[in-house]
Amino acid sequence: LMLKHPEVFISGTSGGPVIDWKWYEIMYGERYMDRIDENMQGYEETSLINQVENLQGNLLVIHGAMDPIVVWQHSLSFIEACIKAKKDVDYFVYPSHEHNVLGIDRVHLWKKIEKHHDRYLMGK
Repeated sequence: LMLKHPEVFISGTSGGPVIDWKWYEIMYGERYMDRIDENMQGYEETSLINQVENLQGNLLVIHGAMDPIVVWQHSLSFIEACIKAKKDVDYFVYPSHEHNVLGIDRVHLWKKIEKHHDRYLMGK
């Protein structure tokens, strides 16, 4: 949403984000997007890599390095595109977690998100 409506959001958080549907699991992706050879335009239009220039607010991207659902390629490619576009993004990895951050680390996750938004929304 921060890329589609940059004028609305000052701060945002994205966890385990699907950045490009061509990298997402085929069974789910093709159910909604059709095959890439049948809908190349749709895949290009929905790729957040192609929308990085729109980023204006302060984005925190969080990803579990062991995520088998949304593989690490998604967020790494997005961060690389942000660097090329000279967009500053906060990025945090949970090395031993999959798609969901569980256990005591979940407390850390919520504190991380709270701290990010306090910084950019409350000036703390």
